[in-house]
Amino acid sequence: MPATVAPVRNRSDMREFIRLPFHLYRDDPLWIPPLINQERSQFDSGVNPAFRYCRAQFFLARRDGVAVGRVAAIINSRYLEKTGRKCGRFGWFECEKDLDTAGILLDEAEKWLADNGMTEVSGPMGFTDNDMTGFLVEGFEELPTIAGSYNPPWYNEFIESRGYSKEVDYVEFKITVPEEMPEKVRRITELIRKRSSIRVFNESSTRALSKKWGRQVFEVLNDSYRDLYGTTLLDDREIAYYIKTYLGQVDPEFIKLAADGDKLVGFIIAMPNLSRAFQKARGRLFPFGFIHILREMKKSRVLDFYLAGIRPEYQGKGIDALMAYEMGRSALARGMEFAESNHELEDNRKIQAMWKMYDKRLHRRVRVYNRSLPSGDGGS
Repeated sequence: MPATVAPVRNRSDMREFIRLPFHLYRDDPLWIPPLINQERSQFDSGVNPAFRYCRAQFFLARRDGVAVGRVAAIINSRYLEKTGRKCGRFGWFECEKDLDTAGILLDEAEKWLADNGMTEVSGPMGFTDNDMTGFLVEGFEELPTIAGSYNPPWYNEFIESRGYSKEVDYVEFKITVPEEMPEKVRRITELIRKRSSIRVFNESSTRALSKKWGRQVFEVLNDSYRDLYGTTLLDDREIAYYIKTYLGQVDPEFIKLAADGDKLVGFIIAMPNLSRAFQKARGRLFPFGFIHILREMKKSRVLDFYLAGIRPEYQGKGIDALMAYEMGRSALARGMEFAESNHELEDNRKIQAMWKMYDKRLHRRVRVYNRSLPSGDGGS
């Protein structure tokens, strides 16, 4: 029996939308379940401030009343203004291995975008660049981080069969933490310190981090990311949302801040890898999920990098080397063996320069695709 597609109309439908990957990947040892409560917040227009400038329509495919596929169609008005392109997005695509089901899902998403004035579509992308981005194209045998994309290989074959082609790739590196800081790294760091007034440090508590530096962290993020692909500037509400949602959950030892006097000019945010803990939590913090996470925060030997930024006027002054050196010292002190870069634009040489003096390998690659949209018919 063929599947049928309908818009998500109520909380019950959204519950199915959120739960679908738990069914599709239930026997996959490499899939990392998201936290269900965070998923609910992300898709709640009353909670997520991105809905103030994003329009979205969520779709579910069902067969015999059972959800077998999902997709979101998104229009980010800020991105349209920034780029001058009438480019919509599809995101959060998941589907049973059935090309007909996958096809009618994207038909509906593309039609909605075309009917709302879009002439092209990119994806997978979320509301903003802080959401899940891209299909995995290399590294299917590697365990993702909790922020990493994951999907079966056939998604790429399917999307290309519909006329989509590569728009950008993101790359992820696995870096070996040396037994001690390399002499060359120490020497260069000391030279930079002598020439610079910048101090690199971390706060002792998440409260101090959030209260004193939280807003400046995201201001630096806006400054340093404004010209990168897929980005839009965060406003005050979004900054407050991200401070509350994320900064209160990090280990302050792995948040390195660079300041010129009282002005924050750079930062790196990392945390112990929680992939196995999230698998054990199975999407829920309670009653026992949080215990797995707390344990893994202490015993993980892999450090995940999530965000890094330096104000443009301070780039090229060695601040990245100073912060990487201090992060390396913390990683050594905690007994870390590896670090994960998470995704970086493949042509972002500035951020990749942070790893140039360390042993590393490119172990995962994710891709954002793009295609033109037919005028309002949504066909392939």
